[in-house]
Amino acid sequence: MIGVLATCLVLYALVVRSVRYRKLRTTLWKFSRGDLEKMTPYVAQQIVHVSFLYDTPYTMLMGTRVALFKVYGIRSIASVLLKSGELTSKEDEKINKRLADTAILIATALSNPVLGPGSGCPVTTPDSDPRSAIAIARINYLHKKYNIRNDDFLYNLSLFMIEPIKFTEKYDWRPHSPLEIQARFKAIFVLWTEVGRRMGIQNIWNSYEEMVEWANVGKNPSSSGDYILMSNSFCDIHQQQYELDNMIPSEESQKLARVTLEHFLSRVPRIPGLRGLVLQIFTTLLDARTRNAMGLSEPAPTIVKLVHGIFALRAFLVRNFMLPRWKPSLWVKLDSTHKLDEVGVPRIPAAFKRREGPWYYPEATGLWHLKDRILVSLGLQNAHKLPGKRWRSEGYRLEELGPVRFEKSGHREVMEEAQQIQGCPIAGMWGPPRDS
Repeated sequence: MIGVLATCLVLYALVVRSVRYRKLRTTLWKFSRGDLEKMTPYVAQQIVHVSFLYDTPYTMLMGTRVALFKVYGIRSIASVLLKSGELTSKEDEKINKRLADTAILIATALSNPVLGPGSGCPVTTPDSDPRSAIAIARINYLHKKYNIRNDDFLYNLSLFMIEPIKFTEKYDWRPHSPLEIQARFKAIFVLWTEVGRRMGIQNIWNSYEEMVEWANVGKNPSSSGDYILMSNSFCDIHQQQYELDNMIPSEESQKLARVTLEHFLSRVPRIPGLRGLVLQIFTTLLDARTRNAMGLSEPAPTIVKLVHGIFALRAFLVRNFMLPRWKPSLWVKLDSTHKLDEVGVPRIPAAFKRREGPWYYPEATGLWHLKDRILVSLGLQNAHKLPGKRWRSEGYRLEELGPVRFEKSGHREVMEEAQQIQGCPIAGMWGPPRDS
C-alpha cells in the first residue's frame, strides 16, 4: 500500500513539474525575437501578466504592497499623505476605502489593456476597453490636488518595479530563466514606464540599467539584503542615491508608519504577544534603512530565520506539488461584469471581499444571505462587515474613486484626459454616463 501511494505521489510530482512552466513557455513562444528586442507596452503587458496573474501573483502583490509602504519612509511623501488625512483618520471606513481605491486604481492600470498612442497596440477604437486609461486619468486628477515632487514620483515608480522583482526572486517557487530575465524584467520596465509617462512623470529612465544607475551609488555588499537587477543578474547594492538623500528618520515618516501599522494590527486577535510577533514578521520584509527612517525595531534573528524558512517551504511545495493556475488571480474584473445602479449607470463590482471592509462587493442573496444572517445571530460574523450600502455594494465607477470629498468631482476632466490617453473617444458602458 505504501509503495502504491509513493508511486502515485512521484507520478503526481512529475505531472506538476511538466506543466509548471507551460504558461511561461507558451507566452514567450508567442512573440518573435524582434517583438522582445523592440518591446512595446502592449507586448510587455502580456508577458508581465504571466507572473502578475498566474505564476507568482502572491509575491508580486507582496512586493507591490511593500513598495506602497516603503515610500512612507520618505519625509516629503509622508508629509503629503499626512496632510491628506486619509490614512490618519480615526474612522476605519475612511482608511479602508483609501486602501481599497488605491489597490483598484493600480490593478486596473496594469491589468486592463494598455491601449492608445505609445502602447504599440495596432488598433484602438471607441469600443476598446478604456479602464486602464480612466484609472490613470483618475490617479492624475487626485495627485494634482497635492504638491508632489517629480523625484518622489520617480522613486515610487522605481519601487513598483524593484520590489516585486526582488520578492519574487527571493521568496517564490522558481528562478528566472535566461530568456525570461531578458524578457520579463524588460517587460516590467516597459510597462511601468509607460504608465509613468501617462502620469506625466518627467525624466523617466530610458532603460532598466539607467534606472539602476539612478538608484545605485556603489556595489558593495549590503546588510539590508536589497537586490537590484544589474547585467542580467541580481547583485547587492550598498546605497541607493535617492534613499541616501531622502530616507532619513523623520517625525512624519514615523507617525505615518505607526498609524498604518496600528490599523493593520487591529485585525490581529488580542492574544498576548501575538501582535508583537506579527509586527516582527512584517518588519523582516523591510530593509534596515526603511526601518530606521520609520523608527521600527530590527526583528529578532529567530523571526527572520522563521520567515525565510516558511517562504522556502512554500516555494518547495508550490514548485513540486501544486498544479499551476488555470485562471488568473484577479484583483479587479477584466471582463464586462457590471451592475446597474438605481439610475441605470453601470458599475463594477469588487473582484473579492475584503476582510477589513467589503468595499464595492455585492450584497449576498438567497442561501448566501441566509448563511450570513445565521452567522451574525451566532456571533460568528460582524454585521458591520457585511456588504451593504455603507460599503457601496452597488459597485464603483473608476472616475469616482478616491477620498469621499472628491467622489463627485472631476468626472469630466478625468474622462477628457482618459480619451487623450486612449487616443480616441471613449464609448460604451465605461464611457461618460449620458447625464454627465
